[in-house]
Amino acid sequence: MRTSILVSLFSVALLTALPGVAHAGPEAAEASADAPADGPEEGAEAPSEAVGDSEAAPEAAAEPPETAPEEPAPIADPATEDSTEGPAKTGTTSVGGDPTQGSEARAPGKKIQLPVDIGDKHSITYTSLLAPRINPLGLEERLWIGYQYRLYDKEKTILNGSNIGLFFRPVVSPAIALVGATLQIQPAAVFRFRATYSYVQYFGTFQFFQSYQSPYDDYSDTQLDTARDAGLNYATGGHQVELEALVQARYKGLVLRSSTVMVYNTFNNLPEDRAADDLFYAIRYDTLTPTQGWMLSNDSDLMWLQDIKGPRHASLLAGVRATTVMPFYNESVYEDGDDASNNPNGPQLRIGPSIGYIFYDRPDRFPRFNRPTLILQPQWHVLHRWRTGEAIVDGQDVGVSQAMPTIVIAFVFTGQLWGRN
Repeated sequence: MRTSILVSLFSVALLTALPGVAHAGPEAAEASADAPADGPEEGAEAPSEAVGDSEAAPEAAAEPPETAPEEPAPIADPATEDSTEGPAKTGTTSVGGDPTQGSEARAPGKKIQLPVDIGDKHSITYTSLLAPRINPLGLEERLWIGYQYRLYDKEKTILNGSNIGLFFRPVVSPAIALVGATLQIQPAAVFRFRATYSYVQYFGTFQFFQSYQSPYDDYSDTQLDTARDAGLNYATGGHQVELEALVQARYKGLVLRSSTVMVYNTFNNLPEDRAADDLFYAIRYDTLTPTQGWMLSNDSDLMWLQDIKGPRHASLLAGVRATTVMPFYNESVYEDGDDASNNPNGPQLRIGPSIGYIFYDRPDRFPRFNRPTLILQPQWHVLHRWRTGEAIVDGQDVGVSQAMPTIVIAFVFTGQLWGRN
């Protein structure tokens, strides 16, 4: 009789303790064992920048969901769900339950399925992106770090990762620095909106900052070098506002993403001898942009994402990216004799393959440093005033051969500093 009572008490204690295991946060996982645009990653409540956007550096690959009629799975879902190290599956199968008490008997060898903890509403996340580029030459580090509030307490994939966030976003390179803040609104996994204000400082290093009076002026690499040697580059500061809309979807392994950014620049602190200049060369976009005016950039990706089975949840990405850049000029920026009905610098178009590898995706075990990703993007210019072959100025060819692509290499990682996934 005493033995039966002890066994019963032990069984009740065991069943009571099991749900607590399913609700263990990433802090516990880390103790037993650290982070995106076009961004922290969408599915894990961190802003991700698109891989290789037109700002001279790619952005972390976002995680679009499938668009199947039923609950589609986002890219960030584990490649294998039966890993003993991965998140627990959804379900409430009991251990040795009595059918008369409404519990389901477990078949021999069947794994215990526990409820999934969908985490807290509040978190502090970060994403880091480091990207060198050639043609034109550039190097840039971008960081997003800030607070996110999860909008929905739902398990549907279409709502997974929906959030409102506020981030501190510095961008640093040897020639330019931007310091500002980003407001992010992501009502669903398929759509994200960002608004960013930045103070911009050109250091006067290399060929930058250089300003111009007409959209028809020569801003080829040859001319930029000549002007630098003549001491025509200078340091200055200004302001920039970016409005970004990201649309993305996934069906099985096929991923479609399109990120459009509208940029407004204000540079009115020019030297007296350059006060009449209405345009400047924007190195991050490789185009001639109004000192007070708008420009547009779009990155569109069609990729195949292959999840690699295993405990690390690694993935391989391969596809194609098209980039469009378009500066907008009003009549006031044209000089006498210019054809104001023509835009000589837009649109620009380049296209090429995009290849990436996600080394692991384990927010349960490595919340501080997750999804390290390496990306390679060579793109060939279809439309560009100075990078599609011969460009003759004063009898000299100042253009870059069309066979020479713009090449971006990016290393991206993301993480969660506070809160639970």
